[in-house]
Amino acid sequence: MLLENAPLAHIPLTNLLGIIGGIAIFLFGIKIMGNGIERLAGAKLKSILEKLTKNRFLGLLVGTVITGIIQSSNAVSVMTVGFVNAGLMPLENAVGVIMGANVGTTITGQLIAFNIDAYAPIIAFVGVMLMTFLKKRPWSDILYALTGLGLLFMGMTLMKDHMKVLAQVEWFTNLIRSLDGAPILAVLVGTVMTMALQSVSASVGVLQAMAMSGALGTNPLGIAVYLICGQNIGCTTVSVLASIGCTKDAKRTACIHVLFNVFACIICVILLQIFPGVLDFIARISGTINGGPNYAQQLANANTFLKIAATVLMFPLSSLLIKLSRLIIRGEDKLEGRRLLHIVGGKDFGSSVTAVASVEKETERMYGIALENLKKVYAALTAPRKNDLDGISENEETLDWLNSEISKYLVEINRNGLGEADARSVDQMHHVIVDYERIGDHANNIAGYVQHMRERKLSFSDAAMDEIAPLFLKVLTIVEDAHTCMENPKAMPLSSIAEREQEVDDLVDLYENNHIKRLSEGKCSAEIGMLYVEALTDLERISDHALNIAEAGQA
Repeated sequence: MLLENAPLAHIPLTNLLGIIGGIAIFLFGIKIMGNGIERLAGAKLKSILEKLTKNRFLGLLVGTVITGIIQSSNAVSVMTVGFVNAGLMPLENAVGVIMGANVGTTITGQLIAFNIDAYAPIIAFVGVMLMTFLKKRPWSDILYALTGLGLLFMGMTLMKDHMKVLAQVEWFTNLIRSLDGAPILAVLVGTVMTMALQSVSASVGVLQAMAMSGALGTNPLGIAVYLICGQNIGCTTVSVLASIGCTKDAKRTACIHVLFNVFACIICVILLQIFPGVLDFIARISGTINGGPNYAQQLANANTFLKIAATVLMFPLSSLLIKLSRLIIRGEDKLEGRRLLHIVGGKDFGSSVTAVASVEKETERMYGIALENLKKVYAALTAPRKNDLDGISENEETLDWLNSEISKYLVEINRNGLGEADARSVDQMHHVIVDYERIGDHANNIAGYVQHMRERKLSFSDAAMDEIAPLFLKVLTIVEDAHTCMENPKAMPLSSIAEREQEVDDLVDLYENNHIKRLSEGKCSAEIGMLYVEALTDLERISDHALNIAEAGQA
């Protein structure tokens, strides 16, 4: 019964390689099918998740539908953690999305149960061949997903064919028998299985292949149902890993994912012990195939039944899950941690959608910091107060750091392959973050001039103040409106920004000439005059960068 008493050599090498190769092709098929769907509809899915999760019930529906489309609960859970982290979705609404993702992921098992193995090579072949001719989007993305679908079923067939030998391997059959009637052990095995494969859809698919090959013995459903319960717990590791280094609410989102699946597993195990006839009912409604039980359909239906039942039972307890997550993840985020890149995403499916949304939020944060510095400098220039320049230099260093880190991250996510809309957004942000950083530089320059004047007990003349104060306010308004124009060109037309930017250029020329006249008349000193001209130049450059930002929204 123990593995060490039955060496792996009992499985013929050909079959062992076939099983490993089948799992590899199956996982690769899931991955590239998902990547194709993400590139095809990633930006739209992000928009749906942002806009259509106004309450928990709607979030439940959206989570179910989107996961059903992209075939990855991991992707949706990571997106949800990312959106909560970026402040795009409140924690209360994320609960419904997490539960919906668990239901939506059952579609993969149902798809596998259709048993279209014979057509899988044709599907993959058609996808690959057409990709060589149809290279433009969206056709290339559709064909990429189609190729992934074909590979998914080819891997499934390879696994199923080579797993048949497992039914004759003594140590393996003993292991399977040890799981029959031991639900806790089966749950633990299922948890480890999904942690290893990093995909609950893939784990259920492997179980279906084992059941169809006879490797799960004479009672595959009775064993697999508890393995599936464990697999649902194992899939939560992805969202937990994604939440590392994120905000408290993002960590609570991952915590809720874990709590939901653990409680759902406990409830389902208890109910199955009380009502064992449920499994007989699932077996009856699953029909037959080739004159025998349809084990693939039985496991698909059991997976669907368990997850729907768990969601129905746990959804009314959403508020309790939120309270428990707050007890486990205590406290709130510290506001002073400005040099922290709040970005979720990596190279897994669905992560680029999350990463783009996170970077957009970080770019918004750069705008907020740059605008804060401008307002502080304007106040220090026009209405001096004690310590009114504090924090400006630190903010400027934060902007420099954010510009550098976001640029690196944009290069990284661009390598993963993006949909057209996300690619445009990334290109826009490449330009915009530089402009926000430069606006911060110029604001810091003016703060330096103000500090220098205070140290030397210098001040602009009344005439100079009558010129520069309204000009500064005009530039501030242009920066705010330019950001609005970038986000929504209809709300603030580019032509308005361009006209006012030209007005700033003209006013700077006029004020410089006025300054030269005052200088020649002895109404101001050369030292203060130099600072005045430098401040005018900085304001002109700020309006130039604001126009660049507005133009980025038109690209």
